Amino acid sequence: MNYLARSAALEDLPPQSYLKHVLHVLVRGRCYLRKALRYARGLDADARALLRILELASEYHDLGKLFDENQEVLSGQKRTRHLPVSHADAGVAFLSQREAHRSALLIYAHHAGLPDAGKIHIDGMRNPKIAQRVDQELPLLLSRHEASVRPQITPKDVCDLQGGLQPADIRILFSCLTHADHGDAARASGECCQLGRSPKLRANERLEALKRHVRLLASDGEATDRNHMRSAFFNACSDRDGPESEPITICDAPVGTGKTTSVMAYLLDTAARHGLRRIFVILPFTNIISQSVTVYRKALTLEGEKGEEVVAEIHHKADFASWESRKLTALWDAPIVVTTAVAFFETLASASPATLRRLQNLPGSAVFLDEAHAMLPVKLLPLAWRWIQHMATTWGCRWVLASGSLCHFWKLDEFRLKNGGETAVTINNILPVEQQKILQAFEINRVRYRYKPEEMRLVALIEWLKELEWPVLVVLNTVHTAAAAAKIAKERLGEDYVMHLSTALTPEDRDRTLKEVEQRLLNKADKNWCLFATSCVEAGMDMSFRTGVRECASLLSLLQLAGRVNRNAEEEKADVWTILLNTTDPGVTKNPAFDVSSRILRDFLKAENEISPALCTDSMRREIRETGATPKELCDHEDKYAFEAVEQKFRVIEDDSKIAVADKALIERIKNYEDVSWQEIQRYSVRIRQKIVKKLAIEEESRYPGLLLWTAEYTPFLGYMEAVLKMEEFDKDGYAMM
Repeated sequence: MNYLARSAALEDLPPQSYLKHVLHVLVRGRCYLRKALRYARGLDADARALLRILELASEYHDLGKLFDENQEVLSGQKRTRHLPVSHADAGVAFLSQREAHRSALLIYAHHAGLPDAGKIHIDGMRNPKIAQRVDQELPLLLSRHEASVRPQITPKDVCDLQGGLQPADIRILFSCLTHADHGDAARASGECCQLGRSPKLRANERLEALKRHVRLLASDGEATDRNHMRSAFFNACSDRDGPESEPITICDAPVGTGKTTSVMAYLLDTAARHGLRRIFVILPFTNIISQSVTVYRKALTLEGEKGEEVVAEIHHKADFASWESRKLTALWDAPIVVTTAVAFFETLASASPATLRRLQNLPGSAVFLDEAHAMLPVKLLPLAWRWIQHMATTWGCRWVLASGSLCHFWKLDEFRLKNGGETAVTINNILPVEQQKILQAFEINRVRYRYKPEEMRLVALIEWLKELEWPVLVVLNTVHTAAAAAKIAKERLGEDYVMHLSTALTPEDRDRTLKEVEQRLLNKADKNWCLFATSCVEAGMDMSFRTGVRECASLLSLLQLAGRVNRNAEEEKADVWTILLNTTDPGVTKNPAFDVSSRILRDFLKAENEISPALCTDSMRREIRETGATPKELCDHEDKYAFEAVEQKFRVIEDDSKIAVADKALIERIKNYEDVSWQEIQRYSVRIRQKIVKKLAIEEESRYPGLLLWTAEYTPFLGYMEAVLKMEEFDKDGYAMM
């Protein structure tokens, strides 16, 4: 009998046989793991065992689909949305009998997600509702499996591991299984396949292309001291001599020294030396992505290639569990991936199949953590640091942590290993010592830090801005406050005098705004304007304002804002202000994440400490200890293999937002059942908090479960905050929202 694994998705697509699906998942999953194992260190004795764990899980993951009731649905004899008998328990039952418990765990989780080990210890991995029936019919299911699958494969025994597996290792195994399973399901249902079509890294060739690009830029630029330093920095990174550096390095070059291209040159050289397969560029904020991607696509795309296939641009962590929406999930399969710290680290923390399926692409990669000081809240850093070290020492990853205001957090007691020892790897600076001194000396007199301790309402803030040297960059602590301030400023100063930039805008509109900002900054005659923004402009943005204003948040945020002021030392001295806002103002919303860090910064300012990167590590030490944000709870969950708990508590942004398409043309295409790509979803969407979704009655798209369509008001100036602020005005005036 021809048993089935999937029913016919479309009229012109036949159902998929059980044999074909099992073989596809087995072969592809094994292929993904073998690619990762090429870079594994210290796992030589266990490589065969790891492969066998995955092979067993792949072979038996859908064993329960062989129940008669399930086959009736899959063949089309009966129509139901879900299979009548849960199909994971049969594989779990069989492999548990054979004491292949790790393989059984992967099957147990392949739809539900990785569980907490404590939950398994108490409840077991079996489904109590059907366990008795599964046990009774297991011989029949196995006989069907043997008749269908076994003639096509070579039987193998369970293989014991010589050592234990870290939680990160289990996530990688799980990634291989789920990526093979989801990918094959997408192919069988006629969805566009994203696998196996990306260009290779070709590190040496791309490094030469990058050198040509930088030489061309240098020939067009002025012969300034800053440009000479940039060239020297790039040459130090691209033409290295001597022994290879450690797997984790740092780069503390100040702003404006060309880290975007120089560190990329270092990573390409490192990838060529070690045969790495992929480069990740991790940025703290979404708006920096497009700026970096534009540079990389122009500099690194080789003849005959498409830039969007060479450099993937991933703005949102958009992962969809339903099979209808899976094709909209962004995978890490391009040779160069540019994404956010949220998307990257929440993937490492995940327990969910839809998210973890991309993780198998990380081993054997070089990773650039740009603006590393801002990549994560301090309470998450200890566990992230553990993952960084494990991926470096076990899975062949090479890391560069870069920032002009880098905290040496790994030196703090809170980051020591659980046995009390020091960091497991030596950390070197990719900058030669002499060049470090030259670059740091250039920073000393660029900006002056000033403090305005009187609390202001937004109207008073707008009036005070008139006294400053323009153009002015104003960075506020929340999307709501930035939008409310920009709206008031537009009303009082005029449309031409005000710009706004935050994640309330889609990536497409942020790019448009950034281009306009860059053009206005280049026009020295166009001085009378200001930009209201959130922290998304603080890190990595190549812009230079005359004056900076920062709502009190943290020392690190203040230092980063200073990097957007008088960036190339055009002026002898420029001011960077710290201000306080009155939280009773209805336009001001408080960001509780800054409660402790803002108080620490106020202490520094009141004591008239010299504001400099030298204070960063001390500031972080105080913040960790004063908030009680120690690594204990999260790291304890990781030590106990509590996958669900880690996923729930490791949140870079503490909200329950969902992704919503905000572009009217794309919304119409989705409603008309036209084909759309994950790249379009990324470019034309925003993330919306659940409370806003409920208030404005934003509905989920039935075609793509998990995806929202933003049907409320949206403008390129305020983005979705246009609707939110109007809603608040209606509420204030006593109108009911219908």
